[in-house]
Amino acid sequence: MCRSLQTEFPQIQVMPVAADFTNGFVVPVPSSPAARNVIYFPGSTIGNFVRNDALSLLAGMADKAGVDGGVLIGVDLDKDRDILHEAYNDSQGVTADFNLNVLRRINDELGGGFDLDYFRYEAVFNEDLSCIEMNLISTCRQTVNVCKYSFSFEEGESVLTEYSHKYTVESFGQMSDEVGLAVKNVWTDVNDMFAVMYLERV
Repeated sequence: MCRSLQTEFPQIQVMPVAADFTNGFVVPVPSSPAARNVIYFPGSTIGNFVRNDALSLLAGMADKAGVDGGVLIGVDLDKDRDILHEAYNDSQGVTADFNLNVLRRINDELGGGFDLDYFRYEAVFNEDLSCIEMNLISTCRQTVNVCKYSFSFEEGESVLTEYSHKYTVESFGQMSDEVGLAVKNVWTDVNDMFAVMYLERV
């Protein structure tokens, strides 16, 4: 990918980094000094973080951007509850399968004993936190062994697997302000479902 990008854009120096973006990592220094730094974080991954972790991530971006730097970030916007319910409880079961894959990976990589037939998926909207909470719910009383540990589940007990926070432009702007980033520009789709926001260091 990096080689093809470098070939397609020879005037831009491409320097790949493999790292956990939630932790600090060293950004390579380009051969030519940058006029300014802009962090690009596409999609809506910021929504998968609880508020304190989202603040930490934004603070890290602000730090990497440096003085006069900026952050270009994707944000999933708050929307009609019926739309959210249908999206995260889709009739084709795509989101359910994505979440159940957590159990498959535990079985495959850790020798777990999860029977996926004994769990069902459900997503609900938490109004207080303005987020979708995705859950795997035990359909019976059961005990599952993983490595040297045993985990007991009651019938109806849920395991929270993922968050997807939804923001308004205003609420995301307020959160950004807390880490020294100010909203300078916002682009949305025609239905205001999603936003791309440009933030600058204050």
